[in-house]
Amino acid sequence: MKIKLTEWASKQINPPPHRNTLTKWVSHGLIQPLPEFIGRAYYVEETAKFIGGRTTSPQRGKPRQTEMKQNKKRLIHRI
Repeated sequence: MKIKLTEWASKQINPPPHRNTLTKWVSHGLIQPLPEFIGRAYYVEETAKFIGGRTTSPQRGKPRQTEMKQNKKRLIHRI
């Protein structure tokens, strides 16, 4: 039986992601079997699974302090 995508998300994930996020997951194929767009809403099988996504938080790069120091040196040299 098919249910609305937002209902499925509230059963699978607590708290459920925003509707825009769910729509993005559908367009990227991260929900299997793929939901169907019927009328004005997506409908998905109750047994559908979310595949993919991050398991860890994104890592930030190292601060660009050395790059900033080089820019300051260049400015000093220009004056």
